[in-house]
Amino acid sequence: MHSINLNSYSLPLVCDIGYIQDKYGIYRHPDRKMEKIHVFIFVIEGSIHVFEDDTEYRINAGSYLFLRKNISHWGGELYMPGTKWYYIHFYDSPQNEVKEDEEYKYYPRSSMIYEDTYSTKISLPKQGTVYNSDYIITKLKNIVSLYENPHPLRPLQLSLLTYQFFIELYSSHLEEQQESKKHYIVNQMIKLLRTSESNKLTGEEIASTLGMNYAYLCTLFKKETGRSVKRYQNELLIEKAIEMFKKNAGNVSEVSNALGFSNPFYFSRVFKGITGVPPTTYINENYRYQ
Repeated sequence: MHSINLNSYSLPLVCDIGYIQDKYGIYRHPDRKMEKIHVFIFVIEGSIHVFEDDTEYRINAGSYLFLRKNISHWGGELYMPGTKWYYIHFYDSPQNEVKEDEEYKYYPRSSMIYEDTYSTKISLPKQGTVYNSDYIITKLKNIVSLYENPHPLRPLQLSLLTYQFFIELYSSHLEEQQESKKHYIVNQMIKLLRTSESNKLTGEEIASTLGMNYAYLCTLFKKETGRSVKRYQNELLIEKAIEMFKKNAGNVSEVSNALGFSNPFYFSRVFKGITGVPPTTYINENYRYQ
């Protein structure tokens, strides 16, 4: 299975997009190898039979498939009579080939958006079925309409709309995965850490509340979120600290003490490790309100 990855900070660049129908079922998917172009197909009615590097796919109404660049793909059976579909051909962003970065983590985070959030990749689902076909068709119609518009900013607008569309498919795919047991456990841990009245739960408290081995919980949490439990708890504490600074609810020493840090120096080190700047710099550079 050849997946298509995008950097979380760059856009897929649209080459071509359109709507096609085969009323009589006399054609089949073309035999080709597109060196620089990825392909997205969404079937409205009928069925498309296609192979990619000897892997067989059948795309039925309400389903989609991504085909990777520089991999041979070809049609199998003729299109089913009356088959209708949309397609998007797109390039990777120039000089932004996806590296072996960490996958974007689909879990609740603190309200702060940290820089490393963007040093991730998005693995688009190879294929899937949507449960809101009318909505998807409307989105694709809008993208096609923009493609047919000669506006000078059309390429940039097309890439932005396409990225938003792919993100919606990606989000739906991840939401389906959240039903698994391991995702349930991690979400329970996050809920516990975020709602606890204690500034920082101990490993024993976490294990006792969830009734599971703490070492296992730590390993699972790190694998699924990309964060250690300690790091995540520190992020939540720094989020509280930032809210206190915005409200002028104390200086560095007072906030450090209120949040249970051993001393202001350790608090400042943790704050800089999370935000990239010391708390004094953050206070001077950001708005505050009463």
